[in-house]
Amino acid sequence: MAGLSRFIVKRSIQGIITVLVVTTLVFILFEAMPGDPIARFRFDPTCARNPECLPRLIEQFGLDAPIQVRYLNFMRNMFTLQFGLSYQYNRPVSDILSDALPRTLGLFGTATIITYLLGVVIGSRIGWKRGGAEEGGWILFSLFFYNMPSFWIGLIFIWIFAFKFGFFPLGGFQSANMDELVNRFTFLKGSFLIGPFDYVWHLILPLTVLVLINLAGVILLMRTSLLEVLKEDYILTARAKGLPERIVRRRHANRNAYLPIVTSFAIALAYSVGGAIILEQIFTYQGLGYFFLQAILTQDHFLAGATLFILSLLVIVGNIFADLLYAWLDPRVRL
Repeated sequence: MAGLSRFIVKRSIQGIITVLVVTTLVFILFEAMPGDPIARFRFDPTCARNPECLPRLIEQFGLDAPIQVRYLNFMRNMFTLQFGLSYQYNRPVSDILSDALPRTLGLFGTATIITYLLGVVIGSRIGWKRGGAEEGGWILFSLFFYNMPSFWIGLIFIWIFAFKFGFFPLGGFQSANMDELVNRFTFLKGSFLIGPFDYVWHLILPLTVLVLINLAGVILLMRTSLLEVLKEDYILTARAKGLPERIVRRRHANRNAYLPIVTSFAIALAYSVGGAIILEQIFTYQGLGYFFLQAILTQDHFLAGATLFILSLLVIVGNIFADLLYAWLDPRVRL
């Protein structure tokens, strides 16, 4: 346990340093970008008629302060979660992120869990019964979706299942008019399930696309890991003892094959949030990725900087969690 404790302290210190470095890079990135937070107001007729408008905005956003003061203010705002005001939406950035983060976690977190549950089962099956038509079919399926761009599959699914047949909505995360939803699904009339059903109805299409895209990698990873484990001597010993194949598979082969899967799963949970940018735009799903790209396009520096900070923080925490989990499963990592 002492070795694990030292590893936890060491990895936590590395994580804190990484967060500081990444946050500094975020500040440098937005300082180097062309334009400034008040660029859109320079040509605003209302602001142009008021000579005090621009100076007041410059003071409000702290653009007249020296760069070192702006840096310290930025770091303080990030770590106290006081992200300022989004001038695109005229709302506190923290309010926008508190609305968007659960949507992204709900979509991409659920997709990651489903992907790994299916991927582990399928990868284990074809790895154990290798060489047959079933293995070839799943590998072909995996390679097909593994090499497909996410935006292309997303657009195809929208065209077929939303536009052509109308099974699902074209986009968004909830219906603008619940009466239309009730008229279409009459069994929901007067039911408290209208809200949850509407959310799931909007979730199914992007969720399916995400699972299909990511399932391939998990299937291949589990299959490869299991094939490596089957070469070990303890598998041969277990079979020589006369243990049933299901016992050899469950207690000896699968358990050890799970090590890279567990690490990959922990990292995937964090990276799933960062990978939201493209698909959330395709499905107009208003999560973190959607607001981040909108903020970049409109030069909403406060919203963009805060979103990038949150995404970076989640990825760093996910990596630390994966390292700690692997160290707990495999004592050799702590050395």
